Amino acid sequence: MQQPTRTDWPTDVATAVGTGLITTLFPMHRASRRTQWAIHGGFAVLAAAATAVGVQRSGQGPGEDRPSPAVVAAIAGGVGVLTAAGSRGGQAADAWVERSLAARGVRRPRVWIGVAAAALTFGSGVVERRRAARADDALEDALDGVQPVG
Repeated sequence: MQQPTRTDWPTDVATAVGTGLITTLFPMHRASRRTQWAIHGGFAVLAAAATAVGVQRSGQGPGEDRPSPAVVAAIAGGVGVLTAAGSRGGQAADAWVERSLAARGVRRPRVWIGVAAAALTFGSGVVERRRAARADDALEDALDGVQPVG
């Protein structure tokens, strides 16, 4: 089994900064309806395609049956619909937060939303890095004292 790739700190910081800037500068709820739905649909298509590839590759081991095209389509379609719904829900939440902050007299609410998005992005990277370090430590502890064969 291949171990997932972990990012380094500069990549985590760059991702957080990029997320904050995009969130601050491009409030999606201000775009035209056509643009909004094109973006939601694009996310859905990308998620469905990635899921289809992953599901198709899941049955490539020795003695494993490949999933049928109907199963692949059903799973990928479900993920696509959930992705579009999540994207639309996130857009609605973003608009609500911006309106709420503005109603409370917060100056430049988009900047604060961008800062929060960057902090959450960076924080999730820190949590993942710590989780992976604990998993590595647990594996090392489990392997301590195990003699190699051969």
